[in-house]
Amino acid sequence: MSFRRRTYPEVLENILTAVTGGVAAESYPFPPPDTESAPFRHSLQQPQVADVVSVHGSRDGKPHLFRKDVDYKLLDDKQTLEWQEGAQLPDPGTLVHINYYPASAQALLTDIHTGSVVRTLAESVGLEIARLYAELEAVYQSGFIDTATGRSLENVVALLGISRIQGGRATGKVELRRSPGSRGTINIPSGTRVMTVDGNVEYETTESVHLDEGQNSIRVVVRDLEVNDPLPADSLTVLAVPIAGIAGVNNPAPTALTTQDETDRELCTRAKNFLHGSERATLGAIKEAVARQGITADVEEVANTPGRIRIIPHAESLPPELQQRLLTAIEETRPAGVLVERPIIAKPPAKVNLELRITTQSNMLEQDLRAAQRAVHDSIEDYFARLPAKEPGSINRIIGLVLGVAGVEDVRVVSATWEDGTDALDPEKGEFTTPDPNMGDFHIVLGELHIADPNLPTRLDVVITYPDTESPPDAPAIQASLTNTLTYLNEMNASEEAKAARRELSYGKFLHSIPLPNKTGESLEAYDAGTPPELPDETTIAPYQVHFVITLETGLSRILSRATDDAYQLTPFERMSLGGVEVHPEAADG
Repeated sequence: MSFRRRTYPEVLENILTAVTGGVAAESYPFPPPDTESAPFRHSLQQPQVADVVSVHGSRDGKPHLFRKDVDYKLLDDKQTLEWQEGAQLPDPGTLVHINYYPASAQALLTDIHTGSVVRTLAESVGLEIARLYAELEAVYQSGFIDTATGRSLENVVALLGISRIQGGRATGKVELRRSPGSRGTINIPSGTRVMTVDGNVEYETTESVHLDEGQNSIRVVVRDLEVNDPLPADSLTVLAVPIAGIAGVNNPAPTALTTQDETDRELCTRAKNFLHGSERATLGAIKEAVARQGITADVEEVANTPGRIRIIPHAESLPPELQQRLLTAIEETRPAGVLVERPIIAKPPAKVNLELRITTQSNMLEQDLRAAQRAVHDSIEDYFARLPAKEPGSINRIIGLVLGVAGVEDVRVVSATWEDGTDALDPEKGEFTTPDPNMGDFHIVLGELHIADPNLPTRLDVVITYPDTESPPDAPAIQASLTNTLTYLNEMNASEEAKAARRELSYGKFLHSIPLPNKTGESLEAYDAGTPPELPDETTIAPYQVHFVITLETGLSRILSRATDDAYQLTPFERMSLGGVEVHPEAADG
């Protein structure tokens, strides 16, 4: 059933038409039955028609008075009303009401001028009828979620088991960041859940927002789903269900308690989004429940066993707390009579190690180069984090993401290997190979990612400490020796022809190249060219202590302070530069 409010002018016109012998509010559906295209026509019930007084109907959902001889016209047959080309047409599926005078009409009352008795009575009655229409419209609209307000809206959403959220809950703002290289508009619907790392506290967005093309971040208000204490900044960092194109989320400022109740608009939006996300007792609902725990997994029906579902997480381990949260979410979602097997890790994900060489614009500042490095790193991490299970992964997609980063002109995949060192790249298909033919279906995750940019060398810093009773090391001599060493390494590593062993930089190799009061400095180039002598270690140079700090392009550091530390492996075309040499005395014990 539809309802259209009749305004006071329309009601008054109907009354005056009726009392003066005309036909009032003769109704017709629009468009007319069995009429699919213009011209649209209505055959009036009482021909011959002397004059059409008015046509009222609905346009754009509102009462509308249509224009005589512009929107409609009475044809020469004095019976048919025809809608004109270019007219403002009524809304499809609504009724139009036509007031007209038949040629045979005989009016008993004719004095309808303003101030007359008939006109005064008609206006009084029309005003009361129009008031009733207004009240009926309010009653009608109170039954729909989009138009109900106040108490009426609360009654409507109560059918979904939803009630208005009262004040006293924590609210705040979260910032959502676009994934580097992503394109287009990203919609973030109201009701999007964000939570803490442990999943104990969960908030939801109170409005729908979108990231426009070229916009990197956006902030939106969130509200606690339960009554918890406010959270400090950087606590809400996990999207319950990942959104394509969103790299991360966090709350820049602490949340705070609010005394404001949920508004009608927020309640309406939350109720409509509830219907979208209220899927229960289906395979899709179980998959979403698993994804909400931040777990990638295969959720599949067991073959030849109706009513049994198997979940295979793609993770190296499931901590007890995470496993319990997963079991609880599944139990709340699974259909009655369906058995969900306890999640087991049948096989760990396959880790692929990538080495990339990127070419950036030569006129970029160092901070911009490092920002580009981080963006490349984040975009590749995000790609693997969102890679669906059982998909082999696309090298072309990775290259496209890297080239989408501002300032990157070219990229080359130097190597892609599995953890055991075997080649992981299928150049013909542009995909990753299967690490083990007997492995069957597998899930790929990112292992180590090393990005080399000739415009942004890796930095080497050296810190040397010694007892104040010993002779101090010669810092300028050490700096000169390391400068020569890095020059050799950069020239050697300027092509892929360099042997892997020469690109392996251990603590002993660096120590071998620097002079100390109790040892001489030797050329690393001579070490690689001849028969390698035994390398020194931390015991050889005691009581001196030397720390080599290698700062990667991502800002992370690798420290080599003893012979047992893992060697640093240069990526082909990677350059190194010397940051500084610091020498510090230490007071002798006692």
